[in-house]
This record gives sequence, structure tokens and C-alpha cells, in this order.
Amino acid sequence: MNPEAGSPGFASIDQAPAVKRLRVLTVNTHKGFTAFNRRFILPELREAVRSTQADIVFLQEVLGSHDRHAARYPGWPQTSQYEFLADSMWSDFAYGRNAVYPDGHHGNALLSKYPIIEHRNLDVSITGPERRGLLHCILDLPQRQVHAICVHLSLLESHRQKQLQLLRELLDSLPVDAPVIIA
Repeated sequence: MNPEAGSPGFASIDQAPAVKRLRVLTVNTHKGFTAFNRRFILPELREAVRSTQADIVFLQEVLGSHDRHAARYPGWPQTSQYEFLADSMWSDFAYGRNAVYPDGHHGNALLSKYPIIEHRNLDVSITGPERRGLLHCILDLPQRQVHAICVHLSLLESHRQKQLQLLRELLDSLPVDAPVIIA
């Protein structure tokens, strides 16, 4: 029996050992397709992502839904792509919808083995049809909270510079000693 925990084999969360290392992965899923949308590869992508044993996975260009693709491609998941990728390996996930179109929507997502206690999606689109966002999540790790920001910047340099300024404003709004991961 662990006398400090109060019951055999169980420790309270504040007595859990601090996390000293996180395994982080970032993936642009390209909406589940290979380059130039030649082949649907989401099931293979899930296996590749799972094989990394990452604690936190940052996803860009992940589909929340797409009705036409769901009807057209065999093996299309019954859930959102981020839920399909999370499967049983990442208990928590958050999604920030950035682009909406007649058949569905896509954005950034974060998968985590640790609880996500808060999340918000910040629109950092500049002009034109390209919709972009910063998905900001607060993760509850043993003995500390970690801020995780999933970023997918514009293709245009001038837009990226403005988006980086918005990211800096977000960072400046966080507690000065807060650990932050940006991917």
C-alpha cells in the first residue's frame, strides 16, 4: 500500500511523476490523400502515425467531413478524419475548423494522450479564399499545464508574416513561464 496515496496501488494526480519528455509529431494529412490527390491513404497514414507512439499529434489539413468523398472512396471512415486517426491511442482530441465548402470542412486538429482541458481556434486568415487558423489547446500533464498550438500558415510570404505576428500576440498573452509547443 502506498500510504501517501490513501489506497493500494493508486496515486493522486498531484503525486504523479512529472513528465520529463514528450514525443511530438506533426503531420499535414493533405485531407487523407497523396500529393495531387492521386490516392486515398488515410488508413495507411493512421498506421504510420500510430507507429510513432507520439504523446501529442498535431494535424494540419485534416477533414472534419466531406460528403462527396465519403460516398466515393471505399474505406472512408464513418467519423471525422481526426477521430479516425485518434482511434484508441489518443484519448483526447480537439479540432479547429478553418475552411468550409459545400461538401464539408477541414482544419487543424490535435490528438493527445493527456487531457485537453481547453481549446480554441483563432482565425488567422488574411485575404482571399485561403482560410487558416491557430488551434490553441491547453493540456493537463501531471504537475503542469502545457500550451500546444497547431499552426498551418499561408502559402504566401506576406500572409505568413502577418500570421506569425498574430501567433506572437497569442504567445504574448500566455503566462510568461508557460511551456509551449508550436507545430
